[in-house]
Parts: sequence; structure tokens; C-alpha cells
Amino acid sequence: MFRTKAGKITLVSIIFSLLLCLGLFVIYTIEQNKRTYYLKVQSTLLQNKYNVLHKYLKIMSHDIYTMYENNPRLIKLLSLATQQSGKLQDETREKVYKLLIKNYKRLEHMGISQVHFHLPDNHSFLRMYAPKRFGDDLSVLRKSIVLANKTLKPTEGMEACPYLLGYRFVYPLFNHKNEHIGSVEISYSTKMLFKNLIEDFVYDNHFLISKKVAANTIVAKEYGYNYKETWESPDYYIEEFTHKRLKDKLFYKELNNPMLKQRLQQKFKKGEAFSIAVEYNYQQIVLNFLPLPSADGIKNIAYIVTYKVSNYLGRESVQTTYIVLLFITILILLYIFAIYIILSREKLKKLALYDPLTSLPNRVLFTIELEDEINRAKRYKYKLALMFIDLDGFKVVNDTFGHHIGDELLKEVAKKLNTSIRKVDLVARLSGDEFTIVLSHVKNPKEVLRVAQNILNQINQDIIIQNNRIKVGASIGISIYPDDAADMHTLLLQADKNMYEAKQNGKNQIIYKPKEKH
Repeated sequence: MFRTKAGKITLVSIIFSLLLCLGLFVIYTIEQNKRTYYLKVQSTLLQNKYNVLHKYLKIMSHDIYTMYENNPRLIKLLSLATQQSGKLQDETREKVYKLLIKNYKRLEHMGISQVHFHLPDNHSFLRMYAPKRFGDDLSVLRKSIVLANKTLKPTEGMEACPYLLGYRFVYPLFNHKNEHIGSVEISYSTKMLFKNLIEDFVYDNHFLISKKVAANTIVAKEYGYNYKETWESPDYYIEEFTHKRLKDKLFYKELNNPMLKQRLQQKFKKGEAFSIAVEYNYQQIVLNFLPLPSADGIKNIAYIVTYKVSNYLGRESVQTTYIVLLFITILILLYIFAIYIILSREKLKKLALYDPLTSLPNRVLFTIELEDEINRAKRYKYKLALMFIDLDGFKVVNDTFGHHIGDELLKEVAKKLNTSIRKVDLVARLSGDEFTIVLSHVKNPKEVLRVAQNILNQINQDIIIQNNRIKVGASIGISIYPDDAADMHTLLLQADKNMYEAKQNGKNQIIYKPKEKH
């Protein structure tokens, strides 16, 4: 199949196509691995920095809680408050506020957004940042407080409220009799998290939380809060990247791609920090997603989303493009070179094995083909016939009309010979005006003589070349394998001998003399 010129070109094309596909696959795999590693590093950096910040905030919050717990006067006032109501409780609240206000101002400079004391029944006792707002029941609104007062163990996590979205640590408080007297909440806003967490390696950031979570958390009508979808504060709620503040961002359209949304949802379910890269306006943008757990610790209710234009991925993308173009260019050049080699070899083979004038097989190829045909005839037990054909009057044509007319005559004779035999047969030009024909799978000498006579009749017809009417004849000698010879050399000698006898007997005739049987 691949021995012919077309077959070899097809084989080379297949090989180079496979190499191209394999090369592109390898380049793509390497690029994806590098990209995956880079994104993993980005998410790991963000997660590690968050872990350090969380540990710091937890230690600081616990130190503040310990300070309050070890303040006898504060514990005494809070213990009294649990037994009071009305004006007496208001007076106690005022005393607590005055006792802690100076310390609270220092805490605000440390990044703490609020300190909030609660009663054991989950009602607000004192908001240090808003002392005039108290007494509201936080049972529905604040799971962290309910859990701390119920389990009498510290709780922490992300929570939303009408005025602040932040990370909260809630610690239960006890008096000297080890009686539960409420809890204290120490909160940090997302603005503070942004400032301390991601300012080093990000250009912009957002906070991602489901509107459903926010709506279930904030019971606007019951508490009289004027909850709006868009907040004046820097903390806002978005779901599935549809918030109008995000629509103006350069990657909004990319994030709303259905396939990307599906990928994000799958990663959200895992609840781990992750990073993705999107391309927008020929820029590589890295998005980092950092999960924040809810106060009950059951699931993540929010993600800090940061983004930046990645020069590294941009360079890698350009470099990969150059590598792909270079790889394709090299393959194309190699492919062209391979085709050139095939065509050159075919051309050399044609020059070596074919007659340049008539394009018929020459003596070399004829000898090879005849030997192969004899071997096949011997194996499969069939006969073949060999004809030697020598043109009569060819020298006169050359002398009369010139060699260029003689060359055209040889071409015409070659065409006549080709049309007189089957496709399985072989016609060759040995030299000058001498041709040979090999007839395969012949049944008897009569069949061979019939073909030879037809060839002779074709050659005897007038041939018009450049308005010159030319007439030539042919002397044909025949030998048959294995009747006349058992080997190629003898078969050639017998056909050649019969051809010369035809010339000696007057030319333009066919001579076949079967070998005598003893």
C-alpha cells in the first residue's frame, strides 16, 4: 500500500499529522500543568495568609475575652444585669459602657469593628459601637450567640447583619460562682480582612455571599431594619455574579459563562480555597476564592474573591503561542523536506529504471520484473510468453526525417504496444528500436500468436508525425515459459533468436518455434 509514491506521501502525511497532534498535546499538557501549579500556589498563598491572620485574630480575641473575664467589676456588673430590668439595667449598662469605653477605643485602632455583650436569653445588652441600641432579641438573627449561650462554648465564623458583615468570635461569660451570665462578641469586618489579607498581591477584591443566605439572616420587617440590596458600606451581597456593582468589572462576562459557572459550583461544593484563570481583553486574570465558614461551622457561607492581572500567565501564554508556532513551523519544514526526499528518490528511481523517452521500463527494470514473473509462474504453475520486437525501417526514418521524428515515432509505438496488452502484462524498451513484452497467464501458443499479430497490425498502420506519413514494420520473436526454457537467460536467448530469424526471413513477421520434445 505504501510502496508507491502516493502511498509514501500518504504515510508521511499520517506520521506528521500524528506527530503534530502528539506535540500539541504534550505542549498543552505541560502548559496546563504549569498553569494548574501556578493557580495552586496562588490559592495556597491566600489560604496560608488567611490561616496566619485567623490565628492572630483568634489569639487577640481570646486575650480580650480573658481580659474581660478577669475584670471583677465587669463580671459583677454583667451578673447584676442578668437579674435586672428597666432603669436598673439601663444604669448598669451605662456603668459597663463607661468602664470599657477607653479600652474599646484602643481596640478599634487594632482593627476590631465591634464588641457586643449579650444576655443569656440572647438579647442584646450593650453594643460598644452603638450603646443606644440594645434589648433586641438576636435568637433568629445571630446563630453564633445562640450557640455560645446554649453550648457554653466559644463559637466563631462569618455572619451577616444589617450594618456589618464580618467574622465573629463569641465567648460565654461566667461569674465567680461559675454561673452563666451571657456572652461577649468580638467582630472583625470584611474591610479589615481585605486590608490585612490580600493587599500584598491583588489589585481589587469582592465579597461573595448568597442573597438567599443574607435574606434568611436579615429579617428586615421583624426588626425594622431598612435592608436594601445595595449597601452603602463596602460589604455587599451578590449571588452567581449578578450584582450590578460587579457587572462593570472587566471579567463579568467571562464569569457568566455557563461552563465556568458549572466549574465554580463544583469547587464551591468542595469548600476549599481555589484559584482560576480567565482571559479577557487579551489579559490573563487570576481569581482567588477563599472560603469563610459560618458561625455554626456546618458550611461555608461566603467567599472572599480577589483578582489581579497575571503577568506570569500572560507571559506563559505568549511563550506557549510562540512554542506552538515554532513547533508547527519545524514540522511543516520537516514535512516539506520529507516530501522532497520522496519525490527526489522517485525521480532518481524513474531515471534508473524507466526509459526517459517513452516512460516504459528500461532493461534493468525489465530484467527484474521478468525474473519475478518467472518465479511466480513457477510457484503457481502457469505459463508466460516473452516477445522481442525490433522495428523494421527505423534507421531509414531517422536518416530521412531526423532523430526528433524518430523519437516521436518511438513514443507512438510505445503507446500502441501499451494499448495492445492487458494491465497485468509488461512492455519495456530495451534499447534503440528494440522492445519486449511479457504476457502473463497464457494458456497456449495460439493465444500468444493472436496478440503478436494484433501488435504487428498496429505497428504496420501509417503513423502521422508533424504532417509526415511514416510507415514501419516489426520483427517479432516469441518464447514461452516453461515450454521453451526453464530459466530467464534461456528464455531471453530463445526469443531474441526467433526475432533475428524473423529479420533474416524478410522482416515484418512473427517467429515462434516450439521446443522439440524428445
